[in-house]
Amino acid sequence: MLRARLALGARRFHRRAIYPILAGLLPADCLSCGEPLGPIHLLGACPECWSKLRPIRPPLCPRCGVPHPTGTDLLGIAGGLCASCVLNPGRIEAVRAAVEYDRVARSLVLRAKFGGRIEILRHLGEHLARVVSLSRIAESCSLVTAVPSHPWVGLKRGFNPALEIARPVARALGIPLRRGVLTRRFRALVPAKRMTAVARRTALRNAFRCRRLLLGERVLLIDDLLTTGATADSCAAALLRAGAESVRLAVWARTPLRR
Repeated sequence: MLRARLALGARRFHRRAIYPILAGLLPADCLSCGEPLGPIHLLGACPECWSKLRPIRPPLCPRCGVPHPTGTDLLGIAGGLCASCVLNPGRIEAVRAAVEYDRVARSLVLRAKFGGRIEILRHLGEHLARVVSLSRIAESCSLVTAVPSHPWVGLKRGFNPALEIARPVARALGIPLRRGVLTRRFRALVPAKRMTAVARRTALRNAFRCRRLLLGERVLLIDDLLTTGATADSCAAALLRAGAESVRLAVWARTPLRR
C-alpha cells in the first residue's frame, strides 16, 4: 500500500513539476497525429490516438478471422465459416488480428519499424498476446515463430519487427519461441506495395524455407501486419513442407476487409 502511494505521488509530481520543464526544454509531438504531447502519453503517442485504434471484435470467421455481419448463423452447416473459407480453406488453420490497419495503426507500426522504436513493437506484442489468449487460437500450439525479414532489410534495420512482437506473445502464453525456423531466400527485394495481390502471391511463392524438421509441431506464426496474406501463406507452405501438423497466424493489425 505504501509503495503504491509513493508511486502515485511520484507520478503526480512528474506531471505537475517535472514535465512542464522538460516539455519547455525538449518539446515533442505525438508520433501519430503530430499534436504536442501532454504530460500523459505512451511511447510517444497521445491517449487520443491510442484510443482511436479499432479492435477487431467477434463474431469472426473461425478460420480467416474476418468479422461476420450481425445476425450471421454461426451454428449453420458451415460452422460459422465465411464463404471464402468454405470455397478455399487455404493452408492456415486460423487467423486472429488485434486491430484494423488504419491511419493510427499505420503510424505506430511505421514509426516502430523505420524509427528503430523496438519498445513500441514490444507493447504491440503485449496487446496481441491478450487478444490471442482470449481468442484461444494458440491452444494446443507447441511453438511460436515469427515471419522473417528479408536478409538485406534485417541487416539494415538491425531487428525483425515480427520477432519483437512474438517475444511477449510467447512469454505470455508460455509457449517456446523458436528463432530462425524460417528464412527468406536471398533474392531481389519485391516492391510489394506496387504489386497486385495476385502478382505478390506469385512473387512470394517458395520465397521462404524451413531450416529444421517440424514433425507433428503445431505452429503459431506471428507477424506485424496482414494485407493480402501472400507472405503468411508462403510461410505456412514452408512450415507444412517441413512436417508441421498445423499453422495458425496471429498479427497485430490487418487491412480492413469487405464483409
